[in-house]
Amino acid sequence: MYPTLTRPTLAVLAVVCASLLGACTTAPRIAQKKSVEVAGKKFEFGGEYDTRQRALTLSVNADSAMSGKFPPYTPTLHLSTQYQGVEVSASCYFGSVLGGKAGVLGIVAGSVQGGLGKSADKCDVLVGGKVVEALYF
Repeated sequence: MYPTLTRPTLAVLAVVCASLLGACTTAPRIAQKKSVEVAGKKFEFGGEYDTRQRALTLSVNADSAMSGKFPPYTPTLHLSTQYQGVEVSASCYFGSVLGGKAGVLGIVAGSVQGGLGKSADKCDVLVGGKVVEALYF
């Protein structure tokens, strides 16, 4: 009644299914690394944003230093840590948190953010309380 599947057919089906599942996942957005020197110390800042979980991880000199998640309907996130005895923090505004929503909320949020000039996904990085660089995602 039903045709039997051969090993080569099963292998092809497995590859196709794996490819389709891989296409469904969203790769995290990576910020371009930025280097600065503050008080004789070199810092290289980077970051990764997982759009699905709204999780942000910022790195200092390739060390994962700060992380957090954007609360629902909140486009701002403030992170801070001590790195090698220096206070390092970030003030982040991600317009896509609200602007990426479907329906009226996304349309209104996108319009308001565009009017305010705050539609980018950006983190201002501070060392010792002073802004030293901006990371864009």
